[in-house]
Amino acid sequence: MKNILLLIMAIISLNTFSQTLPNGDMEDWEDYSDFGEPTNWNTPNPYTSLLTIFTVTKSNEAYAGSYSARLETLSALGITIPGIITLADFSLNIFDSSYNISGGYFLQENVYKMTGWYKYEGVDDDSANVLIYNFKNTGETGYDTIGFGVASLGSTSTWSPFTVFMNNLSYAVPDTFNVLISSSGVDGAKEGSVLFIDSLNIYTNTGIIDLWSPRPSLNVYPNPAINLVNFESEILESGRTLTIFDNTGRTMTKKTFSERRLKISVNSFPPGVYTYTLKTKNKIVNSGSFMKKQY
Repeated sequence: MKNILLLIMAIISLNTFSQTLPNGDMEDWEDYSDFGEPTNWNTPNPYTSLLTIFTVTKSNEAYAGSYSARLETLSALGITIPGIITLADFSLNIFDSSYNISGGYFLQENVYKMTGWYKYEGVDDDSANVLIYNFKNTGETGYDTIGFGVASLGSTSTWSPFTVFMNNLSYAVPDTFNVLISSSGVDGAKEGSVLFIDSLNIYTNTGIIDLWSPRPSLNVYPNPAINLVNFESEILESGRTLTIFDNTGRTMTKKTFSERRLKISVNSFPPGVYTYTLKTKNKIVNSGSFMKKQY
């Protein structure tokens, strides 16, 4: 417990950088034959459409821009189904309202917090829920949870900000990030609870990343490394820098990367996992991690 608290305090003390989630402004929507979904997000709509109800819809009531996501808890066939948006793959059993979530968005960054704006009208004592989590896929256990954060949102008739902090459980660098936002709590979902969501952002300690732009290929070897790490790019580009961070976000080295190959000595690095970012004109175009091991 002491180590976890020290880690959390170290993370809070770092400078953090904001980045917009994929379609976090809810401006882009995919239109299907009888329902819509926010682009890059998954909802119960493909399943609830069989019952001709839609728990997630596009709304003109926006905090910023033209649209927000409207999530409503609805009932059909005697079951109550909340409105849900998530970056992960989503499946719903419409006969008992149970659902399954797997995967998420590939992101090798430790997320510090997520912010957004919302309006909420909960029925009785209902509240909206926001869950964020990082995990790392492993061959042994399937995946290890690196961190998670949960927030409950109470009723408010005006656009209000919210923040969800990530509680990091280990020093590892994750490879997947996910968000799940629901119009009702886990227990006692109430039909008619309505949540509006807009302007979602996540904060990391290594910089701003365009999550949905194709990343240029970058070969990093050997991994694990002992003395040297090679970074190999397919293209030549000026104004490019590569920065390596330790697991607290401290900068270990920063190098100009104008050729196709860059060799960096890690002799002085303590054994552990390190994160790197490749920037072009202050925009991160690639990131990842490698391990330094003992001789």
